Amino acid sequence: MRAMRAESFTGYGGLKLAEVPRPTLVDGRVLVHLTAAGVTPLDHTILSGGYPRATAPLVLGNEGAGVVDDPGDSALSVGTRVMFTGPYGVFENGTYGEWIAVRGEDLCPIPDKIDDATTGGMPVAYLTARSAMRSPSWLERSAPARRSRRPPTRPRPRKPGVLGLTMSSIYRQRASPTASPGSREAAAWM
Repeated sequence: MRAMRAESFTGYGGLKLAEVPRPTLVDGRVLVHLTAAGVTPLDHTILSGGYPRATAPLVLGNEGAGVVDDPGDSALSVGTRVMFTGPYGVFENGTYGEWIAVRGEDLCPIPDKIDDATTGGMPVAYLTARSAMRSPSWLERSAPARRSRRPPTRPRPRKPGVLGLTMSSIYRQRASPTASPGSREAAAWM
């Protein structure tokens, strides 16, 4: 199969299109034909040599979406659309290829109304929202200081969107909805 593989961790020049063996199915794994791969800051850190535990050559990418090609011993059926995240692209080959053998517990079925490109990058976005809702000070500490030529004004409240509203209902924290119709409907539903 074809894959974008990091031959060395020296920056983007280390990425090469390579022919690698198609993953084999082992116990507890599901063979997924990839339709979308999420690109995260972790990929850049590894590719830049900033993560010493990863070893080259390595197919990067720790989250993605695809279609079940071989369910192995899982309850999923062939053709089920799934998304996932895990140690892929760090300690084993990741999502920058055509197929991947994913641990069954890392898989989540994709609702029909959500496209693969959206779900391919959803896990990290979800985990970021979860972290922010669990520890709001984390978000404030991670935001870079911005300088402005205008006089200081009162900061606008954050608008969390549908994902933030969902997380706020889980952790029973107050969140104000955005102006989008979908967020207003989600807020009313919660």
